[in-house]
Amino acid sequence: MEQKYTLAWLDFIITVTLNPTKTDISTLSAEQSGIIVKKAVQEKDKHKTLIQNLSFGLFNKGKIQLLIKQYHGTLVVLLDRAYENAAQTDLGNQAVITTCETVIECIHELLSFIEQRFGEYIGLDDRAPAAYLAETKKELKDRIDSLRTGLIRHVGNKNLTDILLHALYSFTNETQKRIVTFREIFYKKELVSELEKINQIDDVTRTHDALVEQLIYLNFNSRAFMNYYTRKVAQKVNTPGPLEEKMDLLLFYYKEFNQMHRKPGIRLNPYYGDIKKVVGNWFAQEISYLEKKHQWDVTPLPSSAGFAKETKPEPFKVMCFLSGDQIGLVLRTLDGLRIVQARSLTLVFERIVPFLSTPRTHQLSADSIRNKSYNFEERDKQVVIKMLESMIQWITDYERH
Repeated sequence: MEQKYTLAWLDFIITVTLNPTKTDISTLSAEQSGIIVKKAVQEKDKHKTLIQNLSFGLFNKGKIQLLIKQYHGTLVVLLDRAYENAAQTDLGNQAVITTCETVIECIHELLSFIEQRFGEYIGLDDRAPAAYLAETKKELKDRIDSLRTGLIRHVGNKNLTDILLHALYSFTNETQKRIVTFREIFYKKELVSELEKINQIDDVTRTHDALVEQLIYLNFNSRAFMNYYTRKVAQKVNTPGPLEEKMDLLLFYYKEFNQMHRKPGIRLNPYYGDIKKVVGNWFAQEISYLEKKHQWDVTPLPSSAGFAKETKPEPFKVMCFLSGDQIGLVLRTLDGLRIVQARSLTLVFERIVPFLSTPRTHQLSADSIRNKSYNFEERDKQVVIKMLESMIQWITDYERH
């Protein structure tokens, strides 16, 4: 670890050459500016390679962490000093302005390189310096402004995008001076990067669900978002229907939630509960409520001691002049084209087939018809096509009347 101070050139340029309190920078010529600018770009590329090589040459995680923290910490300090220099620069001296801007840009690139490649080794709970924080907020706000319109249009749910954009703009527009750590900054940067990717999804019908999955992955534990998510689930579960079906739906969404990936060790707000714990607890409470409600349902007396056995009334059936195989093909087509929708193809058959009969079979089996729908015969295919053509002709003739 006995390394020489590799950032000596950048340090000297920032703390001496471009420092108005130590050097008369008004005398900087265009030629001198060109030399510094060229050298700064070379130094940036050199340090990227150097950091990469040094990290690969160290096999001790503690030494790698020390190296990265030293580099990152020094660059952040230099960046602060560079911004102070720029603030004191004569706006009429283009050579000095160009030089300061190039040096700042090079340091930013080095910091981004370190944060993206070696973020796990940086002291995430260290306080971010003021100048670094201000520039980060400005950069994030520009990126959020750029993706905002497209995201709102693609997601198609103003409640969700309002929750998300409020959380981001609250950070970028914040004026109060509070301690902001690198952990918080890196979280916001990753979130915005993922939003930019979501904004590029071609199939806009997937955007909403992709956004929800990404927010859960990043543990976006905003109270407003967790309320939004549980409210959406509740709306789907609370549709009219038997209690058993509500329980099935709730268990299905609970399983879906548990199967969503989560990035360990991060959360939007460190003072709020983890999204997995809070939403998971909500599911547990709702499931417990439905279970108790089911237990409280009044059941009739059992059939014994002279009581007549109560039989469940048979559902009303509609006669269909197609065979079971042909009915299966029609239902499979309706599901495939999303003319009817259910959680699964199996559920489509289970909900429709019991209410149908054919001239040859009064009691149709939903499972049997569904299984046959995967391997239908050519004759059945032609019968269904002819039936559909007859329907088209009937509709056409009806419109003429």
